[in-house]
Amino acid sequence: MKKILYTVLLLSVTLFAKAQDNDFKKDVKQLIKLMGVPEQVEYTREDEILSVSPENEEVFTKQLDSLLLVYNEKVELHFLEKYTHDEVKEIIRFYETPLGKKLTKENRGYISAYNEAKHMYYELQGEILYFIKTGRYKEKE
Repeated sequence: MKKILYTVLLLSVTLFAKAQDNDFKKDVKQLIKLMGVPEQVEYTREDEILSVSPENEEVFTKQLDSLLLVYNEKVELHFLEKYTHDEVKEIIRFYETPLGKKLTKENRGYISAYNEAKHMYYELQGEILYFIKTGRYKEKE
């Protein structure tokens, strides 16, 4: 009788934990959507596809999409590992405010600004490395 009671108790605890885990994952997915991550990924995806020749576009797109599945899993895992369920709920509440919605709406502008800054950084870094290697600056074309 004790074994049955322990088994039922253990099963109840396991099912309760599983239900909480599913709720947590559901909230993380909601948060990722509220943060505009899918839109950010799609915007970046479009740019990447445009950089490929038309004859390679289909193969590239399939491979890129399979990588994006891994990316999405990593983003979810990050939130599951770094935040508690209560913290995720709190962040969701923020993204549902007018300020949170404004932040999400500006994602595309942020990505563009980030990409421009990154491009400028690598260009200048290349000039510095050239100077270090040669002792002179590159001549402008």
